Amino acid sequence: MKKILLLCLLLIFTGMPSLCAEKIKPQLLKESQSAEYEKVNETLSVIFNTVKPSIKTYKYPKYYHDFTLIPDDGTQSKAYHYVKMSGAELIYDNDTNELKYIAFRKPELQKCRIMYDYPSGNLRAVQIFVSDNRSFIFGADGKYVDYEPYAKEVREKVYKAWKVPPRKQIDVLAKGKKDLLVQIALTVASDGTVKKCRVLKSSKIKELDNNAGNAINSAVPFKPFPENYFNDELVIILNFNFSL
Repeated sequence: MKKILLLCLLLIFTGMPSLCAEKIKPQLLKESQSAEYEKVNETLSVIFNTVKPSIKTYKYPKYYHDFTLIPDDGTQSKAYHYVKMSGAELIYDNDTNELKYIAFRKPELQKCRIMYDYPSGNLRAVQIFVSDNRSFIFGADGKYVDYEPYAKEVREKVYKAWKVPPRKQIDVLAKGKKDLLVQIALTVASDGTVKKCRVLKSSKIKELDNNAGNAINSAVPFKPFPENYFNDELVIILNFNFSL
């Protein structure tokens, strides 16, 4: 009788799904993607081997007020307030003052953030920095989130809408000036609208600078971000070279 009971129990447990959550295998970087791909992959493997799929968020304040801000180590976005609390990094939206993400750092590893959504507490993304202004972002499923296809699509749409002045008109405006590059940092929101346009390099000729701006105005709006994108906004550099 005992043998039959043990056999039945064995059949029940072997038929049940594993009680242990399966570890996520992250999508590792290739050598062509970063000179520091080995360090990124090492950090990535350590994080996804131990990361929690969700956390409790009830103890974190929903709104930012007079909290002490964390000094910027070069990895912060200007769109958020960063606050330290109970070993976590609370990230508040500048415009609404609402808590957006709860992040955790691993100082023993390469610069990184493990990001959770608020208020759900679900894992949102893992961000690993290779420099102060360059990072690689991986979704909760461990897959690399590539922003370049979207940025390329925006650039192509803007350049297609760009009505370059006739060569003779450019020469008259330039008055012998050779460097006629206009460089603009375009900030696109997740819904495809333009949040900001900042001139990084002016041609010093108002008509040409305005011409570059008109190309952007003619191209908007852009498509919303794909669902797997982590950022709420994306900065895309556009170059308008009137010297060509």
